[in-house]
Amino acid sequence: MNYWAKKLFSYNKIYDQKGSEDLFLESIKESILHHKENCQMYKDLLKSENFDVECLKSINDLYKIPTIPANFLKYHEVLSVKKEDIIVNATSSGTFGQKSQVFLDKNTIKLATKMVIKMMRYHKMISLIPTNYFILGYEPIEGSEMGNVQLAQAMTRFAPAKEKVYALRPVGDKYEIDYFGIINGLKRFNRQRLPVRIMGFPSYLYMIINTMKDAGMKPLKLNKKSIVLTGGGWKKYDDLMIDKSEYYQLIEEYLGIPAENCRDFYSAVEHSVAYPECKNHHMHVPIWSRVIIRDPLTLEPLGYNKPGFLNFVSPLVSSQPISSILMGDLGVLRDGKSCGCGIETPYFEVLGRAGTAKVRSCAVAANEYIKGDQNG
Repeated sequence: MNYWAKKLFSYNKIYDQKGSEDLFLESIKESILHHKENCQMYKDLLKSENFDVECLKSINDLYKIPTIPANFLKYHEVLSVKKEDIIVNATSSGTFGQKSQVFLDKNTIKLATKMVIKMMRYHKMISLIPTNYFILGYEPIEGSEMGNVQLAQAMTRFAPAKEKVYALRPVGDKYEIDYFGIINGLKRFNRQRLPVRIMGFPSYLYMIINTMKDAGMKPLKLNKKSIVLTGGGWKKYDDLMIDKSEYYQLIEEYLGIPAENCRDFYSAVEHSVAYPECKNHHMHVPIWSRVIIRDPLTLEPLGYNKPGFLNFVSPLVSSQPISSILMGDLGVLRDGKSCGCGIETPYFEVLGRAGTAKVRSCAVAANEYIKGDQNG
């Protein structure tokens, strides 16, 4: 079922898109055929779009694959495997209402595990040193299916955990930020001098640093091998968002963690590939996915430096027909050679999420940008 995908995910050079191009093309064809044979909805979609995998002659043809909007997964349960083969049921955080649901089977989890290990090894984030964890997210409770909770727990396996402190703790039937526990935890970690890994939503770390400043608390000097790995966006706190470089400077100033050890990453429950930043803070596209930017009005593919909707193509998931998923996020694709970190695959920047006033403004700006570019 996933012969070519196994070969692709076994390829050792995780940013060598050129060398693995044939493997990716065969893998995505294999993925599409699998979903077509095992999911009636996807079969009907391909038929309605008159799509045949034989039209995929090269990587440049990937835009022809019919996309499924990420929002579709909020209202429809579609599978390409039997229900009893599902091992993980992950949901989005549902910040703005209805949650997306994604179902993962054994084959997908095996490939995803291999992918994450390779990625963490490449970015030198695997350690045998006992580590304290400060998780900028939800404390796990029994039965929790949120994707970010499951991801945070998985990420604590790459350095042995001495202690875990959570920013969001259950109070009755809801979660609240535990400022008292957080500050005490940070002070304790500061005294212990062990490396600290801070992971989760960036907005919460920003609010915690502001709390430290407002309270007149002296800056901490956490172990220099500490790492900040944020993801998931600023959620409902978009109004607090600051420039990334300013954010990393604050972290270095108040926590003592070098800016180069601060990495944001893009991930979404609807797309199981994670994109960590390089040392220059750019999210490069690895060998197991491709990123297409689509025009906000026509959905036609755009090239570099033109903003539009993010479309991810990957053969990773065999349990659901999300080989080509159209996100509600706006982004822009850049030529990787301009980064200077040594990784030359393209990288993308996330401009914001559709459905908020701020992002609707981004969409308007994107359209005006495109029109201006065409007229100029």
